[in-house]
Amino acid sequence: MKTYINIIAILIAFNFTQAQDIQYVSAENGLVVRDNPSRGAKRIAKLDYGTQIEITEYSQLKLDVVDNGEKISGEWVKIKTSNTPKTLKSGYVFNGFLTKNELKKRLKINFDEFIITIDSLKAYPIASVNETEKDTISMGIELGETPEGKTIRIQHLQDYSKIQIFQKHENSITIMNEGSHCDLVNWKHYKSSWKPLKSISKYRKFITHSYTEKDWKNFINVTIDDVKAEVKKSCGEDWSDLLKNAESLKDFHIGVSISKIYLRIVMTNLDGDKIEKIIAFEIPMGC
Repeated sequence: MKTYINIIAILIAFNFTQAQDIQYVSAENGLVVRDNPSRGAKRIAKLDYGTQIEITEYSQLKLDVVDNGEKISGEWVKIKTSNTPKTLKSGYVFNGFLTKNELKKRLKINFDEFIITIDSLKAYPIASVNETEKDTISMGIELGETPEGKTIRIQHLQDYSKIQIFQKHENSITIMNEGSHCDLVNWKHYKSSWKPLKSISKYRKFITHSYTEKDWKNFINVTIDDVKAEVKKSCGEDWSDLLKNAESLKDFHIGVSISKIYLRIVMTNLDGDKIEKIIAFEIPMGC
């Protein structure tokens, strides 16, 4: 009898889960949550693009919104979310900017003057001794991820007459040994020139550059003796022993690859003054 009760409980829980009305925020610049189903009600939160929510109630209060010249019809719905923002328990949103199609959240990088979002990129802020300026943000990239070929969006409140984004990369030497590696990221580097990103939507949307195998292998002229000396200094005797018979940078244990990718955002306001910010992505090496 106890077994049957457990099975019934599991089925009820399963059906309840299946009945949940799960949707995702599709508003490019985020979706405002209010404490009541009215445009004049108090704003209590703003949900980022791709945030998962659950609709708990349909109000039947219809609403039409014009977005970029397009009329969007819908109604106020009551929602709840279990993850972001932490203080939000429930509230009301316009469901014209919700979709049942699962959307991936975008990487969000905040500067005082604007917000950068990047599609489908898993990264996290890190403290870096190499970028100490307040106008630079350093980001670590998860293994297998890359900022290459991504769509970048800019959200800003102030009006700007011109918005530009430039990209460059930095190559470093890595010493590899059966899965482990020692990266010479604080030694010499190859640094490319800044190249402008292509805008695919006036002022706000850009596509980052992708790199070829040749781009990954570029390096400055250094001697094998220079490399050996730096490996002994930075990596230790065990790593230095790997290179004792090496005669060139083409040795099996020596590799060159991209260690950083930089984005430089240049915003020119209506008075002609420029604001420049840097995002430095640290790329995993030796893989």
